[in-house]
Amino acid sequence: MEGISLFIGLFRKARAIILRREVEIVGQCRLCGNCCRGVLLKNRDRWLRTEAQYKELCKDEPGHERFKIMDKDEYGNLCFACSWQGEDNLCKDHENRLQLCKEYPTKGLYYQGGWLGADCGFSFKAVKFRDIFMRRKRALIPSFDKILQQEQDKKRSNS
Repeated sequence: MEGISLFIGLFRKARAIILRREVEIVGQCRLCGNCCRGVLLKNRDRWLRTEAQYKELCKDEPGHERFKIMDKDEYGNLCFACSWQGEDNLCKDHENRLQLCKEYPTKGLYYQGGWLGADCGFSFKAVKFRDIFMRRKRALIPSFDKILQQEQDKKRSNS
């Protein structure tokens, strides 16, 4: 399944390059706290898969010690939960949260084949091939008003 996410991400990036349109992140946080659970972490561009890799990350970046290993996802990556998340789903120290928390969600998530949960107030807005095709198709099809005007002009000229 990891290959599918990779393919989706590559397709999304290629489409953005071809159409010359970056994905947009729209919406706002609903304070659901889901982004603080099921977090995947990277160290040196590799998803963490072992506790040893996590400990190495914590040595390099001590702020990541706030994350606790919860489980593994279907690809074998470690899933974390933030220990700074309060029962109200809010960060206990919002002013000092990590950069990855401040920047969530990122375009990188979209281009890696990722997605946002259904409850998230943010969403990705990307121009798709069909959007461009339908715009061009609509431009080629004359409006009803123009057709009606042409028919009326024909009748007048024939009279």
